[in-house]
Amino acid sequence: IIKNFLKKNPDFIKSTLDNHKLILEKQKRQNAIRLLKDIDNPGIFIKKADVTIYEFFDYNCGYCKRVFSDLMELVSEDKNIKIVFIELPVLGQSSLLASKAAYEAFNEGKYFEMHQKLINHRGKITIDNIKTFAREINIEPNLLIEKMNKLDVGFIEENYILADKLDINGTPTFIINKNVIPGAIDKASILRLLSSN
Repeated sequence: IIKNFLKKNPDFIKSTLDNHKLILEKQKRQNAIRLLKDIDNPGIFIKKADVTIYEFFDYNCGYCKRVFSDLMELVSEDKNIKIVFIELPVLGQSSLLASKAAYEAFNEGKYFEMHQKLINHRGKITIDNIKTFAREINIEPNLLIEKMNKLDVGFIEENYILADKLDINGTPTFIINKNVIPGAIDKASILRLLSSN
């Protein structure tokens, strides 16, 4: 009976396999989202915040720069929101340099200060820019560059692996309420996504 049914309804087999594939992809994505909590990425952490927005970003990405002010407004207006920044330098050597500078600033307890300088900079980020930003936030520039040159970039490689598991191939990409949202989104869109939980 089953054999006859399947012969007469080949679309049933295809739709069943398609549904199974979608379920597996969803499970893979949910497992990868859980890993976000295990990878040590810096951010704006508010102790009592119960909502987390994850942003995969690149310091040379114009869209990432554009959404930064909206993210800051959200955090200042709603103390239940925290943001985790996931360094994903995909736009070349300048982006990698910027991420390394931010990471070393993190080791000095000044990640967010450096993050602001880098994300608000117009144009490609250079070593000279990084030295200037370091001076402005009271980090010794030459020592910062020396540490950057010796830095193990394993933390960035982990982010690449995670991005691959989530099928992320561009910046910015946000994880909000377990949803992966590629591209720049405005404050109103973020609030809608947050309220859909």
